[in-house]
Amino acid sequence: MIKIASNKNREVVKSNGIFVGYLLAGYPNNEDFISLVKKVSNTKMDVLEIGFPSDNPIADGDIIRRAHEKVDLNLCQDIEYWKLIRKCTTKPIWLMAYKRDFIDSNLYKEFARNKVMDAIVIPDCIHEEHNQLEQELKEFNVDVLKFIRSTLKSEEIKKRAADASLLYAQLHDGPTGASNVTGNYHSMLKTALEYSDAKIFAGFGIDSKEKVDELFQQGFHGVVIGTAMIRMLNISEEELIKFINAIKANVS
Repeated sequence: MIKIASNKNREVVKSNGIFVGYLLAGYPNNEDFISLVKKVSNTKMDVLEIGFPSDNPIADGDIIRRAHEKVDLNLCQDIEYWKLIRKCTTKPIWLMAYKRDFIDSNLYKEFARNKVMDAIVIPDCIHEEHNQLEQELKEFNVDVLKFIRSTLKSEEIKKRAADASLLYAQLHDGPTGASNVTGNYHSMLKTALEYSDAKIFAGFGIDSKEKVDELFQQGFHGVVIGTAMIRMLNISEEELIKFINAIKANVS
């Protein structure tokens, strides 16, 4: 198994049924987001995935796209804002960003040096780029999630899984948020489990406690929930907290 670099990540993967919840930095506004981070930190959610705002969130569906349109892009590039976020939670922070915004701009180096994140999630990098980033960020104890999806050939899934410590398994192709997850991901999961000791996180289209329980029973170590989190937040912070608590209910 590729060693997990972050101490926080190493601790969290000792548990079963890991819940990674997504929020967008600066949403619904800069001040309320800081307050929200503190509130979700008091829940049983295991990992906080924080989106780095983008003017072109290509892999996201309508709900998250609309959230991106409302945030202050300039402030969210300010390392001091991210230092404040880091101070507000002891949970692992996985920073989800697009290559153009975060990697090509070299912001990731500044963020790593300032220890504001425990992992990066970059969906539009190719596998070789993920491996290169992993080597760069190892000295800063930042992990890099690798990606698999069911449309990849079996040999490619084996290769990516063997290269990973934390593996993001896309349940379907296309933008985030589609709830009709019917893709043939079972063989993908079987192959990844057979050829890797990586912790495997299911993502895309997960929006209910029932689906989460089903995925855990099938063998996934964790789930990443994004669109449903933002949808609940759009109703109220209270609804979001209720949703988080429901997802983690009876998960050991």
